[in-house]
Amino acid sequence: MKRIISLILAVFMIAAVITSCGNIKDKKSESLHTLYFRDKSCSKEAVATFFNSDTDKSENIKMDRIEDDGEASVFSCEGDTSAYNMVYITYDGISTEKFAFNKCVSGWNNGDDGLMPYAYGEKINYTYKFKDVTLKCNGYDKTVHIWTPDDYDGKSDEKYATIYALDGDAMVYLGQPGTSVSGCENIPEQVKAMTAAAGFRAIVVAVETHGDESSCYRDDELIPDLGKMAHEEGTSQKLGNKVADFISDTLVPYIQKHYNVYPDARHTAVTGVSLGGLEAFYTAMAHPEKIGAAGCFSPSFWCYDDAAWSKFIKKTPFDKNAPFIYIYTGGKKNDTGKEATAMVNLLNKMNYPKNKLAFHFNENGGHATPYWRNIFSEFLEAMFYHKIDALM
Repeated sequence: MKRIISLILAVFMIAAVITSCGNIKDKKSESLHTLYFRDKSCSKEAVATFFNSDTDKSENIKMDRIEDDGEASVFSCEGDTSAYNMVYITYDGISTEKFAFNKCVSGWNNGDDGLMPYAYGEKINYTYKFKDVTLKCNGYDKTVHIWTPDDYDGKSDEKYATIYALDGDAMVYLGQPGTSVSGCENIPEQVKAMTAAAGFRAIVVAVETHGDESSCYRDDELIPDLGKMAHEEGTSQKLGNKVADFISDTLVPYIQKHYNVYPDARHTAVTGVSLGGLEAFYTAMAHPEKIGAAGCFSPSFWCYDDAAWSKFIKKTPFDKNAPFIYIYTGGKKNDTGKEATAMVNLLNKMNYPKNKLAFHFNENGGHATPYWRNIFSEFLEAMFYHKIDALM
């Protein structure tokens, strides 16, 4: 009898182990994501090095060569998004720049314009069509450039999220004199890649934030008035409050009236770099009922000291609708690493919800477009998932 009981217990234990292993396998499978790499030099092989920016963990995976159309070679492999948030690719002894890896990434194209995001399976074209709209802001005309996907359906039951980009005419390629594809963040292509990879849909509203170039300028529009500045930025009029109000009270309602977008804050985000990152942070924190996420890249938090920021942050209702704040910065010498780290520490000290804050610090990063473009999809992950698997 004891022997029979022992056998029964052994069977249950084995079954439990098998089930447990199966769950682990299933969980691992859910975090696996396919990365595509298109190389115009038609390299023969490619190796993806996945790594976690917060730890030393990394993994090399040889990519499969899946296409060769004579113009480019296309490689693919799977990576674990729960373990890694970054990757670079080595091909024919050459390594690419490091770029974000997550479920909102489709592929990267190594072509004439350098390393650029792209949606695998779609024709590569970095020239987009925008609809220009002019609205009144603080008494003068402000132009916004609106991009919708080629298959945008204004009557679809499935709505689109909205991404408002400050310094918008610099974050997207409009074909303006003196601009280039490689000189911007390529936000529409990033969104197309996200849709191809994760199914999320969005439109992009690129907001010009350089004033009217007669009575006010970029530094005026992108610095809010929080009192005495820690470092005076030229002769700033500190009109950021009014620009944030314009976005919340004029632009957001206009877009929600004329486009098939979600009307809630959860699917509405604002983003910017440098002073634009500062203003994105301010806009989301000042209007959490309208803006649910902010992408702050190398934000110029140095404009104000901790006392001024603390006074402002206390006005945001953390317990109700605190926006998701994503902050990326390069190092303390070549970028805003010192100030961005101080802001994250301040938010933590003030008990800002840990599940609403993601921080990516890149010691080797600089204050330049390639860094922001290569990491931009991580903000898309933060916006749509409200988490970053490998960092939170």
